[in-house]
Amino acid sequence: MALDNITTKKDMMVELEKYQFHAEISLSENPEEIILWSTEALTYLARTAKLIADAQYHKDRKMRSELTEQIKTITSFSASTANKFVDSLMEEENYLLKWAERLNAAFARQIDFSRTLISKAKEELKYTHNG
Repeated sequence: MALDNITTKKDMMVELEKYQFHAEISLSENPEEIILWSTEALTYLARTAKLIADAQYHKDRKMRSELTEQIKTITSFSASTANKFVDSLMEEENYLLKWAERLNAAFARQIDFSRTLISKAKEELKYTHNG
């Protein structure tokens, strides 16, 4: 079964590089900038979730292919060695999957942090108007 909406590994690499740049931006304490950044980050959070699924799809397809190709070699190994061997054959797929997972987690944490900064700014604004 081939799916039509799977991102190619090459396109994933380009997208993840873009998201990596965004994830490395230091947030200011300006609430308007934080809101703009968070809006983008929410989109990237959703997109990296899709890229995780796409990377897993590529990994699964590669694993099936490699298992078929390497079955004689694999069956001569112990189970743990066979798993490590098969995993080593999917270097690029593992890299893309891990990168997408880490960026997704980073955006989730950064969105939480931006929420904290906005709450802080609200409290400071209340304090300056009441004080």
